[in-house]
Amino acid sequence: MEFSKGSQHLDIAHNAGMHGEGRARASGGPDFSRETEAKPTRIKRVAICSVGELFGGVERHILGILNGLQAHGVATLLLLFHDGELAAQAREQGIEPVILPHRNRSLLTTSRQLARILEQRQIRIVHVHGYKATVFCALARRWHPFAMVKTEHGLPEPLAGRPVLALRDRFYRLLDGAITRMAGVAVCYVTEELLAHYRRTYSGLRVMVIPNSVAKMDRYQSQRPSELREDWFNLAIVGRLDAVKGHHLAIEAMALAGLPPDLHLHILGVGPCEAELRTLAEARGIAHRVHFLGFRRKVYDYIAYCHVLLMPSLHEGLPYTLLEAMALGTPIIASRVGGLAEILQDGVTALLVSPRDVMALAQAIIRLHDDPELRRRLGEHAQRLQQTRYSLEVMTERYLDVYQDVLSTAGWPLP
Repeated sequence: MEFSKGSQHLDIAHNAGMHGEGRARASGGPDFSRETEAKPTRIKRVAICSVGELFGGVERHILGILNGLQAHGVATLLLLFHDGELAAQAREQGIEPVILPHRNRSLLTTSRQLARILEQRQIRIVHVHGYKATVFCALARRWHPFAMVKTEHGLPEPLAGRPVLALRDRFYRLLDGAITRMAGVAVCYVTEELLAHYRRTYSGLRVMVIPNSVAKMDRYQSQRPSELREDWFNLAIVGRLDAVKGHHLAIEAMALAGLPPDLHLHILGVGPCEAELRTLAEARGIAHRVHFLGFRRKVYDYIAYCHVLLMPSLHEGLPYTLLEAMALGTPIIASRVGGLAEILQDGVTALLVSPRDVMALAQAIIRLHDDPELRRRLGEHAQRLQQTRYSLEVMTERYLDVYQDVLSTAGWPLP
């Protein structure tokens, strides 16, 4: 496997914590198949490091890659700074994470502790997610040499009205970029848009695109949530309640005249915009048709049983909610932005609308409400696309290629 530097890239469109050691195309519709060749796994041990404070796409990515690596017989060590939902779900997968101190004032002490853990486990490759993991792991290399791979999951999100947080966020991102370059980290992006955005930031480093992916899912293993009444046409939005996710656009679309009266919008997730969104629904007179369900662990049940998943985001990487909906065969309406626009084809695997276009969003909702055959066709085509190009097996093999190449380039024996 080759990496390229600069403007070129590879397009790939016993102890607590150690675990795992020891198609025919359907007829009809577009052909999404892509040949992949399984390669023998030589990597034996990999550590994955992240903050673990929140739970979203990054954390679902980590759970997926842990599962994929274990299936390849690779021992995995999960290093986190918070004992939160990610840690809990990792334990459900049989993985006991190592929880590190999370206060920044213990930077050197924690980095030294991290180095000792990696040395004891004989780990030479660490996959980091987020600036905090990058900084601590880069410092840990002072005491134990190892190679680093980093995944960039999304664009910086605006912090309008929060100047102190915005200034701190900018400082951390500058520090993250500088340390990533100094440590010679190999950087993976989940979309081409992210590659273009960070091109100058990580100029000279090995860079590549590896899309997020999910394992095959069976909608019939899900249970219908009681909130999704069978006499309603149920729309769902899943994700953090933040302005960039476009919840307000969905509420505005729901409030337009002429929409079917059986439409109900279910909002799953928590975030800083919840009070504002509730107020908007009340002001538009549709609070009885907009349901705030909060955080739900069994989110797949809602994705599987809603009629349509809405993703009216202002920008996106390659969200796991999208991939899970594709895997479950749920029809999707999405903004034509970022990773959504990169992998979805309008009228084939989803209905795409321009970002911020409330009228277009409403028209797409009406179209799918009135056309069950279109819903079925979009769901089937999206599911086939996910299974052939965005499967967990494909993503895992590509990361294994990255790990092996990085270690070979560094001249270290494969662990």
